[in-house]
Amino acid sequence: MRTGKEYLAALNDGRTVWVGDELVDNVATHPKTRAYARSLAGFYDLHHRPDLQDVMTFVDEDGVRRSMTWFQHRSKEDLKRKRRYMETVLRETGGGATPRTPDVNNYVLLTYVDDPEPWSSQAVGTDGRDLTKGILDFWNLVREGDLNTTPAFVDPQTDRSRDSAQAESPALQVVGTSDDGITVRGVKAIGTGAAFGDWIHIGVFYRPGILPEQIIFGAVKPNTPGVTIICRESNVRDGEEVEHPLASQGDELDSVIVFEDVFIPWNQVFHIGNPKHASLYPQRVFDWLHYQALVRQMVRAELMLGLALLVTEHIGTYQLPPVQTRISRFAGFHQTLKAHVIASEEEGFHTPGGLYKPNVLMFDFGRAYYLENVAEMAHEIVDLAGRASLIFPTEGQWQRPELRPWLEALQTGPVGRPHDRLKISRVIRDLFLSDWGDRISTFENFNGTPLLAIRTLTMKRAEMSPSGIMADLARKVCGIEKVEEEKETAYTAQADYARRQDAK
Repeated sequence: MRTGKEYLAALNDGRTVWVGDELVDNVATHPKTRAYARSLAGFYDLHHRPDLQDVMTFVDEDGVRRSMTWFQHRSKEDLKRKRRYMETVLRETGGGATPRTPDVNNYVLLTYVDDPEPWSSQAVGTDGRDLTKGILDFWNLVREGDLNTTPAFVDPQTDRSRDSAQAESPALQVVGTSDDGITVRGVKAIGTGAAFGDWIHIGVFYRPGILPEQIIFGAVKPNTPGVTIICRESNVRDGEEVEHPLASQGDELDSVIVFEDVFIPWNQVFHIGNPKHASLYPQRVFDWLHYQALVRQMVRAELMLGLALLVTEHIGTYQLPPVQTRISRFAGFHQTLKAHVIASEEEGFHTPGGLYKPNVLMFDFGRAYYLENVAEMAHEIVDLAGRASLIFPTEGQWQRPELRPWLEALQTGPVGRPHDRLKISRVIRDLFLSDWGDRISTFENFNGTPLLAIRTLTMKRAEMSPSGIMADLARKVCGIEKVEEEKETAYTAQADYARRQDAK
């Protein structure tokens, strides 16, 4: 298994990365990127801790001990084991302060490995090449190296009032093919953590009017000639571990990725050229990531509950019945998310490749519940904290002998040490009252699919068809016979595909 030191060394490979106005020479050492690089290095080092060996690692069929990142769950108990691993990673990395760790990024690859044949057989423009070997070889490559493969699927925004605008956009597209591979040119509008990856996983979300040449699924290294990663301004508070315990852990640095005539060999191409194929896969590719997102949101809700308990205890309001009633909302928020996680596992099914997959409806509606309520819960915790979330001394002020007696008196409550209240306040500030925390909140709102998209895509699943099983009871009560739909539409095609993929 990879060590953090090995990961950091691999980042110094000549990749072209801009952060704000600065061209970064080495992602592992530059002040605007090193904190997040070290956080990911810490992720790798977790796997070498003896006390975490059973939860962080497994022994594969060849007797090799590997990171649970690569564990393929084929039963309900296997899936729960994977979830315990993901929970541990989240708890050891600031309760989700690092949302896209390598285990999350690589989870997306299961879609290809589970059922590689359609990606090859439905590709257009490959001259009949078998892409399945490249898919499986790539999985083995990143697994053997314990690598970090960051997804980049989002295309530039276009004029959504007309379908023809997609063809006019600078979205990534194939501009040439040869016996050796394809050449691509254009941009991917969002690549979360791309500056910190070993590979960039290219994909696409289907949009009306998308061109066949814009349908590309594959992988390139960040240092490939012609690849430029342009990151937004950093929100990291580098070197401020005491004052900003979470924001100092780094910034994922969402980026635009420019591809200037980049060559991708065929063994790194997973699919090209078929918009219909892409239209059937928007959920399948990211289902695994969205299950992890719900687990992350459950852990975040637990953190919010704990912060509400601690801060009200320290300021002396916890015993007040109205305050306890308000805190109970955090308990309900957490327990509801936990219920969605457990129910999705209990009601799971086996995929075509034999993986045990959680019930998609349950974890997607759990994600929707989180997004519908999290902003209000964040406002609630800041309100419960009151001035403790905003007015508190810096560590430097706290250490000054002429100020300390006055400041200590201001931070003294019915329980706990005054300095502990500062620690609680700093975490609340980082999460809910900082640019860094706002970025985390925005990421959760648009992680893969925002709330409207969750609802829209969920309604395209087979169960939600008027002819599906969810209407069976209503038909029975109404005395209506079930009539099979005869004409295939875009809706029924997607629903039928979902039915095949999600068949128990």
